[in-house]
Amino acid sequence: MNDQRTLSTVVELDSHEAGVRFSARGPRFTVDLDPFLNIDLFRMTGPVFAPHPHAGFSAVTYMFDDSTTRFHNRDSLGDRSMIEPGGLHWTVAGSGIVHDEVVEEVGRLGHGAQIFVRLPETDETADPYGMHFSSGELPSGELAEGVWLRVVAGEAFGMRSGVREAARAHVYDVVLGPGARVEIPVDPGSRGLVMTVQGAGRIATPVSRGTLGPAGLAVFEQGHGTVELEAAERGARFLFGAGRPLRTSAYMYGGFCLSSRERVTEAVDRYHSGDMHGLLTAP
Repeated sequence: MNDQRTLSTVVELDSHEAGVRFSARGPRFTVDLDPFLNIDLFRMTGPVFAPHPHAGFSAVTYMFDDSTTRFHNRDSLGDRSMIEPGGLHWTVAGSGIVHDEVVEEVGRLGHGAQIFVRLPETDETADPYGMHFSSGELPSGELAEGVWLRVVAGEAFGMRSGVREAARAHVYDVVLGPGARVEIPVDPGSRGLVMTVQGAGRIATPVSRGTLGPAGLAVFEQGHGTVELEAAERGARFLFGAGRPLRTSAYMYGGFCLSSRERVTEAVDRYHSGDMHGLLTAP
């Protein structure tokens, strides 16, 4: 691959709400993020969603450090864990799970990212499993003055996350002080995205550049060259994701996304038959 890396999308995103206890900002499945399916940056202060199923991809919850409460994760695999600020729960849904997540203390803020990651066709119906990490178990460090990065998944700058999943996605939480900048290496065969969490700034590849406002989303394509992020005068926090695109078909129905209609139908049948269990019937 001899082409230089380019930006294919630079937009500002709208927010949506579910009552008074939940708001989120994301592309809502309208932008090609392959190997990611969708990402929502959310703020939650109370119960919103009933227990629900997923199959065919990974459903990931990462909590930002400014959350003022923990997130309670429950699922049909038997998990009953608390996602603390700076922590992560990565559910590889595979053939199917049922889960719900809610703030531990009603009225306090859970601020995080809900990340959906596609699975390769060979893995999307495999047995489900979950991985849980505290903030201290996710490697992080100050790379330079005003530049801090946590490796949520994948590896960067000599730091490697403990997340193990078939798509081999990379996810970084990047915090930049006023005017600070960082160049992030990306494999030439990978594409990815950057979302503004807080603040504003700029993004650049060897041949493209764009502005990331307070609700910014940028998508960068495969090619040679790093991805440079720079904060505006008040600093910024960005969520960075990258991975090799899977280029497989995506058929969606509710919380299911698989590579064929037949597999979606099979997942729906497994859910209705009780094969995915439930929160009260977990093994």
